Amino acid sequence: MRTALLSFVFFSLLSTWAFSQEKIQWSFDYVAFPSSIQISAKIENGWHLYTLDLDPSIGPVPTQIVLEKNKLLKELQPFEVSTEAKKSYEANFGAEVSYYEHEFHAFKRILVKKPTIVKGELTYMLCDDKRCLPPKTIPFEIKVKPSELQKPN
Repeated sequence: MRTALLSFVFFSLLSTWAFSQEKIQWSFDYVAFPSSIQISAKIENGWHLYTLDLDPSIGPVPTQIVLEKNKLLKELQPFEVSTEAKKSYEANFGAEVSYYEHEFHAFKRILVKKPTIVKGELTYMLCDDKRCLPPKTIPFEIKVKPSELQKPN
């Protein structure tokens, strides 16, 4: 009886650990010229990440990137994604959805007035062809400084 209980606990913990493994690896960087924040992800095979412009009423949570207000920088544009999205009909949601497979790259041009730390949050949802993981929000911080190549305003 005790062996059966220990086996059950062990396999329960093992299955929890396997499902909690990250299916995506994020990186957050600053590029001095052109001055921009860059966010990238490597997505495990078989999984996909939804686009920033996906209609949330369809069902899956679109990827969202929010920066905290910071007086020491000026945002010059919204985030732009350089990864080509795929579109397909997902029966689970009863709609056509746009998503990224394998990788994701986005950038936002900024003007940095003085060295500072850009803080923000990224919310995303991952799915494969059978299931979706719950949406997850991760905070991030990126050190930025004025580029010597920028012209002061």
